[in-house]
This record gives sequence, structure tokens and C-alpha cells, in this order.
Amino acid sequence: MAKTLEPEELLRQIDEHLSPDSRLWLADLLHDHLGGRITNLSLQAEIVLRAWEPRPDMALNEMKALKSQLDEVSAFLVNLVRAVTPSSEEP
Repeated sequence: MAKTLEPEELLRQIDEHLSPDSRLWLADLLHDHLGGRITNLSLQAEIVLRAWEPRPDMALNEMKALKSQLDEVSAFLVNLVRAVTPSSEEP
């Protein structure tokens, strides 16, 4: 697993590698396609925790939905990484 980037290092690298337009595009992309999904995943995890003992059937259903959404977010990230990774054919 990759080491977590500290916020200061992340900002330094972004400033070094991305133009202001690229930063805006990336921010919009991440916000529009990941922000809401990740917030929803957190809320679903809270539902699972609260329902675990009193409503195990509900907790199981929420956990299945949570797993499905995590798979979707993961697939989006994989596609994003593939899209921005230079191909070996580029000069």
C-alpha cells in the first residue's frame, strides 16, 4: 500500500505539476464523481454501526449496498488512473 501523502506535501506536488486550469478540472472531477459518493459511504457505514445489534438484517443489507458502492468508487479510481497514465507508446 502506498504511503499517505501529508497535506503539505500533496499541495507542494500539485503546485509543481498542475496548472491552475488543470487543478480546477481535477477538483471538479473529484468533487462531481467522488465527493458525494464518499459522503454517502460514510453515512451508510454509520447506519450499519447503529443497526448492527438491534437490526442485524438491516445492517447486512446496508453492508451489501456499502460494498457495492465501494466497488463502484474503486472502479472509477482505477479508470481515472488508467486515463491519466501515459501510455508506453507516447514519446
